[in-house]
Amino acid sequence: MSDCITKIAIWLVLLGAGPAFGEPAAKLSAARSVEVFQGEIVELKISGQGLSAVEAKMGAERIPFYPGTAGVFTALAGVDLEAAPGWAKVPVKATTRAGTHRQTRIMLKIKAKSFQQESFSVPTEFEPFSSEVLERIRREQKQFSSVFAVSAPQRLWDGPFLSPVAGGVTSPFGFRRVINGIPRAPHTGVDLKAPLGTEVLAANHGRVALVGDFFFSGKSLVLDHGGGLYTTYFHLAEFKVDTGSEIRKGDVIALSGMTGRVTGPHLHWGARINGARVNPFELVEKLARSSESPRQSNARAGGGEN
Repeated sequence: MSDCITKIAIWLVLLGAGPAFGEPAAKLSAARSVEVFQGEIVELKISGQGLSAVEAKMGAERIPFYPGTAGVFTALAGVDLEAAPGWAKVPVKATTRAGTHRQTRIMLKIKAKSFQQESFSVPTEFEPFSSEVLERIRREQKQFSSVFAVSAPQRLWDGPFLSPVAGGVTSPFGFRRVINGIPRAPHTGVDLKAPLGTEVLAANHGRVALVGDFFFSGKSLVLDHGGGLYTTYFHLAEFKVDTGSEIRKGDVIALSGMTGRVTGPHLHWGARINGARVNPFELVEKLARSSESPRQSNARAGGGEN
């Protein structure tokens, strides 16, 4: 597939305002359907004459659009790494400055992605789980769910995201894991090489939504970047910020460690958007490409100008 599949711009054009009495209402038209793989993100762009707000939904999750230059509204949508392959409908509603509403839908073709499998062992004291441990795990899962349910309405992030540490990937996103011989949930983030005490940087602007110590993820931190977009940082040794702190891209937010259910020091970095667990490096790579000028993009792709 060409690069346009992994970085899609959906242009929905409002064709005429039809202000006079009796004239037909303006129409929204989708330029194309979208193909996106499990665990990836897609950029949606909508333009139209006189638009004041645009919003879409993917399942029960809201996908907000934010105004940019030249009347263009932009949003990011994610597809969970365990989403069922096939077609998904994304209803879109646009509102004009005159207060009229226009509706259409985008069809997402969710494509299966092949993930590798890895096996490893952890200390036996982690399992079998006692009833007390199981109750703690359930309580902590609810705590994370409540955090992911409330996001700042405004977009706090700006431009491409940064990798929080300089170390390479030691365990990729989406790996199907077998722990102590038992198949487990897929790896919902990436493990990055980070010796004990490595400074962990904020991937983008945001607000600290959670700091705490948890059974599986150890000392953990969640950043809310607004509009339902979060990044997560697990197995930390020390926090450098508090819940509610306003953070800028590149700020030191923690030191890496090996707390929780781990076999050695590293940083687990994850991302969620509109409820979907996605590869955080999608926010680094695709947003970097989307910030390029058309001339830069064509040069990188080896194409010419249209």
